[in-house]
Amino acid sequence: MLRKVTNKQRQVAQTNIHTRRGEPTLQVVLWTIWTIAVAVTAYLNWRADVIAQRPINSLGLVIHSVLTGLIGLVVLTVIEIRVEPWRFMDED
Repeated sequence: MLRKVTNKQRQVAQTNIHTRRGEPTLQVVLWTIWTIAVAVTAYLNWRADVIAQRPINSLGLVIHSVLTGLIGLVVLTVIEIRVEPWRFMDED
């Protein structure tokens, strides 16, 4: 009897978790956009050095990419909080 109740509670908890979390499509799209933004920033920085026939500025490349990544992570988090706020709620 106790096992049936415990199994039933687990099933209910699992369905609640799946319905609250939804599908990860938003996360996939946002992370893809973030990755593309960082890669494009690095490419544009590299390309500017190549076109100007200057030595490639590795430190500048890293700094621009890191700043783009950090700002992108903040924007990504704000979008996720606005669109799917239940992902950030504590489950007691």
